[in-house]
Amino acid sequence: MMPCARISLAAAVVALVTTPSIAPGAPWMPLVPGTQWEYQGDAGGHSIQTITGQKIVRGRTVAVKSYVEGADAGLENYWLLDADGSVLLAGFNNPSAALALAYEPPIRFLPVPPGLGLQPVQHIVAHDLVTDAVVNELDFQVELSFLYLILPINPYAPTAVAGVGQVGPPGTALLAGTSITLDGRHLKASQHAVSQATATDFFNSTLGEVAYQSTEFFALLSFGQPTPVARSTWGGIKRLYR
Repeated sequence: MMPCARISLAAAVVALVTTPSIAPGAPWMPLVPGTQWEYQGDAGGHSIQTITGQKIVRGRTVAVKSYVEGADAGLENYWLLDADGSVLLAGFNNPSAALALAYEPPIRFLPVPPGLGLQPVQHIVAHDLVTDAVVNELDFQVELSFLYLILPINPYAPTAVAGVGQVGPPGTALLAGTSITLDGRHLKASQHAVSQATATDFFNSTLGEVAYQSTEFFALLSFGQPTPVARSTWGGIKRLYR
């Protein structure tokens, strides 16, 4: 791992005035197994997240994003893409918080194409992932902003991103008394999982989530995807050596 400079959200933001030019067509959350993100935190933390496979959550096939290191080590959250490319969150399992939820319907975490400002109200029914019992219901909205961030993965040029903030009824959270985000990450004890109009998650149209607020502010250090391998039969391989 390369040496990392300390960063902060305030230092990372380059511009809020103009709308970045964001390339269309690419997935805003790459979900191919083997895709990996490495982040550095502004308080010295480090996180690696990998798409490790698929599972069924409430009858839907979802991609499993697994976390190692730091406060969220052991967390899995479950993602899929809607037909229009919107990024959907189906639930999470956080053993360290003894909390595992499935959402019905999956949360439209990042509507695509992203539109500036408040998005339509979503009604969430949160089920226990194991028992399927209803744990909570909540109406909330996401609020989108467009900005540029200076990221460790490319410190010499700003990266265009869409910022996602979560807006709920004042003083509410997904579960009373918890500091857990909708995708199962820990927050600082003073924060709530919902009712944060300020963006806490930042997406790029080819790299996926490039920065997020958890117990500290994490920004993307490296990104990798599995190299495609051409398929061939055993007979075809043998013919190469004749």
